[in-house]
Amino acid sequence: MEVNHMNSPESNLLEKRKSLLLGCLMAVAFLLYANTLLNKFVYDDHAQVEESTYVHSFKYVGKIFTSTVWSFQGPEGQSNYYRPLMMFSYLLGNKVFQSFPFGFHLINLFFNCAVVWLVFTVGATLYREEWVAFVAAVIFAFHPIHSEVVAWIAALTELQLAFFYLAAFLFFLRLGEEANHKRLRTYILLYGSFLGALLSKEQAITLPMMATVYEHFFRPDRESTTLTHKLQRYAGLWVVAGLYLLFRVVVLRGFAPVAQRPDLTIAQLCMAGMALFGQYMVKLFWPHPLLGFYAFQKSSSFTEPRVIAGAAVFLIVGALLALLWKRARPYAFALFWILLTIAPVLNVRWMAASAFAERYLYLPSFGFCILLAAAVVRLANRVADIRWARWVGATAAFGILAASSAVIAARNRDWYDDTTYFTSTIATEPHASYMRTTLGTLAWQRNDRAEAERQWQLSLVDKPDNAVSLANLGMAKIEKQQLTEAEAFLRKAIEIRPRYAAPHVHLGRIYEMRSQNAEAEREYLRAVELFPLNVENRNRLGKFYFDAGRLLEAEAQYRGSLEGSPNSEAYDGLGDIAVKQGLTSRAAEDWNAALQLSPFDEHAMLGLARVYYASDRPAEAEKAYRAVLVVDMKNAEALAAMHELKPDEFPATQR
Repeated sequence: MEVNHMNSPESNLLEKRKSLLLGCLMAVAFLLYANTLLNKFVYDDHAQVEESTYVHSFKYVGKIFTSTVWSFQGPEGQSNYYRPLMMFSYLLGNKVFQSFPFGFHLINLFFNCAVVWLVFTVGATLYREEWVAFVAAVIFAFHPIHSEVVAWIAALTELQLAFFYLAAFLFFLRLGEEANHKRLRTYILLYGSFLGALLSKEQAITLPMMATVYEHFFRPDRESTTLTHKLQRYAGLWVVAGLYLLFRVVVLRGFAPVAQRPDLTIAQLCMAGMALFGQYMVKLFWPHPLLGFYAFQKSSSFTEPRVIAGAAVFLIVGALLALLWKRARPYAFALFWILLTIAPVLNVRWMAASAFAERYLYLPSFGFCILLAAAVVRLANRVADIRWARWVGATAAFGILAASSAVIAARNRDWYDDTTYFTSTIATEPHASYMRTTLGTLAWQRNDRAEAERQWQLSLVDKPDNAVSLANLGMAKIEKQQLTEAEAFLRKAIEIRPRYAAPHVHLGRIYEMRSQNAEAEREYLRAVELFPLNVENRNRLGKFYFDAGRLLEAEAQYRGSLEGSPNSEAYDGLGDIAVKQGLTSRAAEDWNAALQLSPFDEHAMLGLARVYYASDRPAEAEKAYRAVLVVDMKNAEALAAMHELKPDEFPATQR
């Protein structure tokens, strides 16, 4: 395929063939990840899609666009990540798909197909070699390193970043081609796409530098274009970037207000960055093994093997950049693309626990795919007249694509559910402390208490300051009535992570069991302060106040719980309060609301039955008591009431 602007039958045929090839590639890109449509919510999906208050109501749109991605957790959720476009997409997704994972996976698949198309379009516009662009798009579609991004719902932000970043750069490239009367539209699309990229992920801030470097060193018309004209093309990007930075400083209180690893020295940051750079470059060439979580290890010396390896890779890349600059300057830009877009994630001070992640390569891999495609096309052209070489090349290409497809299909299954994901990750990376923590939580949820404690203890071997595991062990000790040991775990968790709500809740439980009510209230209040929209924290404090006879305070907590998310426990509590206040009609409304959310809520059923029975509404009371007996056929209160209402059907001996 070559760029051909001639409106002739031959050129039209070429365009049709190109469209057919691209259409087939889009279909293949979709099919490669079609088995993810059966996957469930995994890992962060639960918190960000299912549990986040902000993505279930349009009244929180303002919060989505003026706070960080975990801000729904209150002070506990402070982070450096501002991803409003992802959160708004989840909000729309919840309204359309009703928290059904199939729909969210479908969104990821369509975004990935769109990015594959943009890889071709940007590559063809950038290099005027459509075969290179097409091969690059094929490599991008089949590269296993992208499996995490497409298979994991929470990685939507990477897909959105790549889509808008590539789209913005495409419109920037077209500024040198569009006629004057079309440039206003192109500028609008350019700035709109750049804004979309900025609202997707922080890496988008590199686009103005990308455009500036391209304009002055790589654009074909750079020699004949005046400085004023050059500035007109990219200056607006710097203005938008400046406004974005100002917004983050003023509204979010800093570009990266949370130092994730404040103990690292400048030298250690450099070592970590060098080691990570080498790891990323190797992963582009050899995507094995593929992991959902890579344990971070800080370096203490420049002579450590991973630091030396990173430095060696950096020197090789530098030499390749110099070689391309001399012999194939346009392709030096593809290498520069990799370097610039990967640079922001090399600073581990503002990165989360997973300092290295495969998903961070999604956007940078555009440059890698272009370079590899150019090499493949050049080689293919050289051996075009050698029949055996063509057969060997075609066989090798088919084998590589088939192997990549198999790897992607297998990798997609790793994201089927939490148990599969965490088990497969631990099998490859046994030192992933946070993965063990969640694996322990899954065991706890299926009532395998011994396995849960074992996993939490193992997680502390690799990371003694894992506050989540410490809090969980404290909770487990409470269940065993080992309060002294539980308190030790919880206090250590609070010392390590003061803004973490869970240990305060469990510590409050200990104080309550010891009848130290003032201390219990203090801990419960602290938990609510740290995570105001947490339903369990609010409900526990509401129950505490209710038991103490402080009904107005209890009601405030239950209503705060409903603000976080509608839940039957809060409505049950409000119903109990209403009965204490003599407001039986309101109590009935609250319990009916509880049953709407949880049809087998025995507490609400009994409450309604009592209200109907006391109000001399026998038919409704009978219906409510029968519902109770469906849930618990031996419920003494329901049997006694039914004996009074239907003595023939429920004789006294049945009680």
